[in-house]
Amino acid sequence: MAVIAWLIVLFLGIQCSVGEMGCQQWEINGSDVCCERCHPGNRLVQECGQTPKELCTPCEPGTYTVHPKRYRCYPCTQCVGAQVLLQACTPTTDTKCGCREGLTCGDESCSFCVTTCEKGFEPTVNRDCRKCPNGTFNDKVHQKCKPWSTNISYCVKRPKRSKQTVTSCSVLTTGYSFSDPSIT
Repeated sequence: MAVIAWLIVLFLGIQCSVGEMGCQQWEINGSDVCCERCHPGNRLVQECGQTPKELCTPCEPGTYTVHPKRYRCYPCTQCVGAQVLLQACTPTTDTKCGCREGLTCGDESCSFCVTTCEKGFEPTVNRDCRKCPNGTFNDKVHQKCKPWSTNISYCVKRPKRSKQTVTSCSVLTTGYSFSDPSIT
């Protein structure tokens, strides 16, 4: 009898994996099976039951989950306002939004858009751009301004008579000239 029950569970598990519905990985616990992981895009309905297929159900349209053992699916993000759709929501991934031309994502998840600050400008807390203050520069798009450096460092490798290489480093201070005829 136990062999027949095991074959039924195995058969249902094979059916489950083909349709990607229900429980993907489970353990037998007495006369029940207990789900350890739902198929991607499925949410947990109950942890233990008679068959693996009844333990998980696919996410409803407009929802997704990335967690294999959660009881709910999450609503898909909607791209609104200045946002543009980059990738539609699926049962296993949330929507990916971007921003219209001339705008940049304001945070890592692109939940809002801000004006893109060009070179020579930096973003502000008010979500606009300001010119780099005196003594600073910005040579990249949408980055903070950095102070001008007054030191220039350099290193030179020179062969030594004993077949080894010697590296010597120096710091140049702006406004002074430096020359060492031995370094060429």
